[in-house]
Amino acid sequence: MGLFRKLIAAAASAAMAVTGLAFPTEAATAASRAKEIVAEMGVGWNLGNTFDTININTTDELKYETGWGNPQTTKAMIDKVAELGFTSIRIPVSWHPHVDSNINISSAWMNRVKTVVDWAIADGLYVIVNIHHDNDIRSGKSNYFYPSSKHLTTSKNYVTKIWKQVAATFKNYDDHLIFETLNEPRLIGTGVEWWFDTNNPGSDVKDAVNCINTLNQAAVDTIRAVGGNNKNRLIMCPGYDASVDGATVSGFKLPTDSSNMLAVSIHGYIPYSFAGDKNGSGVYSRSVKTALTNLFTTINNKVLTKGYPVVIGEFGATDKNNYDDRAAWTADYVTQANNLGISCLVWDNGGFRASGSTNYEDHYGVINRRKLNTIPDQKYVNALVNTVVKKIGSVSDAEVSLKYPSYTYTGSAITPDSRNGANEITVKYNGKTLTKGTDYTVTYRNNVKVGVATATIKGKGRYDGSKNVAFVIKPAKNAVTSLTTAANKITVKWNEDTSATGYQVLYSKNSSFSDYHSTTVQGKTSVNLTTYPKTGETWYIKVRSFYTKDGKTTSTRYGNYSDVKSIKVGSTAVVSSASLKYGSYTYNGSAITPDSRNGADELTVKNAAGKKLTKNVDYTLSYKNNKAVGVATITITGKGSTTGVITKQFVIKPATNKINSITTTSGAFKITWNKGTAGTVGYQVQYSTDKNFSTNVHSYTSTVLTDLNENFARVPNSGETWYVRVRSFYTKDGSTTATRYGNYSAIKSIKVA
Repeated sequence: MGLFRKLIAAAASAAMAVTGLAFPTEAATAASRAKEIVAEMGVGWNLGNTFDTININTTDELKYETGWGNPQTTKAMIDKVAELGFTSIRIPVSWHPHVDSNINISSAWMNRVKTVVDWAIADGLYVIVNIHHDNDIRSGKSNYFYPSSKHLTTSKNYVTKIWKQVAATFKNYDDHLIFETLNEPRLIGTGVEWWFDTNNPGSDVKDAVNCINTLNQAAVDTIRAVGGNNKNRLIMCPGYDASVDGATVSGFKLPTDSSNMLAVSIHGYIPYSFAGDKNGSGVYSRSVKTALTNLFTTINNKVLTKGYPVVIGEFGATDKNNYDDRAAWTADYVTQANNLGISCLVWDNGGFRASGSTNYEDHYGVINRRKLNTIPDQKYVNALVNTVVKKIGSVSDAEVSLKYPSYTYTGSAITPDSRNGANEITVKYNGKTLTKGTDYTVTYRNNVKVGVATATIKGKGRYDGSKNVAFVIKPAKNAVTSLTTAANKITVKWNEDTSATGYQVLYSKNSSFSDYHSTTVQGKTSVNLTTYPKTGETWYIKVRSFYTKDGKTTSTRYGNYSDVKSIKVGSTAVVSSASLKYGSYTYNGSAITPDSRNGADELTVKNAAGKKLTKNVDYTLSYKNNKAVGVATITITGKGSTTGVITKQFVIKPATNKINSITTTSGAFKITWNKGTAGTVGYQVQYSTDKNFSTNVHSYTSTVLTDLNENFARVPNSGETWYVRVRSFYTKDGSTTATRYGNYSAIKSIKVA
């Protein structure tokens, strides 16, 4: 269906009373998987008047997508299709405006189509891609097809070259991608373009039918030959003009296909007087209902009984200000299709009738693509997606598995279905992997703290029931904070883990821990190792947290081990402690080294006896993360007769801010300030009538880094003098309790107008 829709279904409704319709003589039973796919496709949606546009006056081929008035397709649009409950999408594509003289498809156009296909596949939708408005070879147009013997050689060449490239692009896509060989193949510009006598088709129609058979066969053979998943991909094939008459006229036959993965493609705007004719009645009368019933009776008797599944790739009713009748017609359409296992996809050309307008032509819009939260005819959409939801299974009978049985505590909710952008939950029903959002939803309990969390998988759409799956949240990786030693003794200290039941310390004389000793500690974050270590030996130590479920040691869950640290057992000659003159330093764009700052050493290192050690004699230093805003680390390593390794941290806070301007209007004042240091996560502005900021102090905080101004109007009064200062801040690990502030700017004042 295009911008100017002609009558396609009149012939179908007129021919339903005919009893002598002949089906293809070389019928074959379609594979059961083909029928399953068609049934699973359910009710779908057409991305009409988008990639199928033609005759656009532009040199930018990508502008074809919007050439007939629709906006550029977005992921949000495709997400909306799935969100509304559609389970399939048809993406009509006209290729001829995007090929060169050798029928090579533009990579830009192919990639754009592929992008939208990928969005739909990611949403769990079945996707149909076809050859659409390429059915024209008149007036010397060479890069087209036209179903007549005169043009058969050129047409076959065009169809096979297009499908060879499309099939190669999508060869590894699974059976959610479906190909449709042609769209409404017909003798354009003739008196039999949309209607022919089914009892006595003329020689030109018979010739066209034979050519369509040849083109369908060529397309199927080409797709299969490309290989990959194309060998068994479902392929839809239409008859003449994609009508039910074209699929049942004598002489039409489906291609020979060893895979038996074919479906008959039919379009049905039935009856056209109701569904398409702008001057026709918009009342869902008895005669309209009868015509609809006759359509499905014909499809059942003349197609389905031959073993072929059917996809109605286009149907719909133009908006005639008849919301109730339109919805009733749609509900009956969807119900009858569903009862026969037929998938049907509503046509959406983006055309909507203006409020109060009596122009009913070509208004097949369903989703407002410019305002996705606005549904112009909700009754129409409800009839499409809510009339029939056929349950085909229960999630309670599905196999549910997680990629990992345990996850490390992060302080935030653990959601395996959306972890690092991936779904690590697999739900399989009868061997088929179900799609999140389409077939099921996931909710969680107890998935923040260390312990056993539960994911509840609840059926959606065609699946009901629910199932729980448990997973463990284990303690976070621990860290050894210090190792000290005395004669035949090692003292180990580590970070406290408030979620842990206790800690396990492993210590060994070899770094591989092939032979080790272990001790368990509860209620404290240090331990003295005295049984095995001897003076002069080097020992390797690591620690991890654990918790026990219900106090049972058989259900102990361990976190990850800390990084391994080593120490040479000695007496007092060991690095024991370190202190800094300041706990924080201001960012200056260069590496900050407190041991050599402003010509002074602000780091004091002592051994186990409390003796101050000498840099580069008793120990050496190395720094990590000591240039950017955040937490920097100093590693202190014993040297010479001094052993041991300890670390010390200090904060690099944002640089001092600057107020750029301060202005006033009646009862208010406004300030602007410069952007904070890289690493800044927000700004705090203080303002007071006291220049010492001891009384009447107000504060404003913003975490929008590009928002570098604020107007203060609620507190100030005209005639008052106000003092203002600003500073940047960052938060460690996203924790508001670990906020680090830079120095305040110079204070500025203003008298309020």
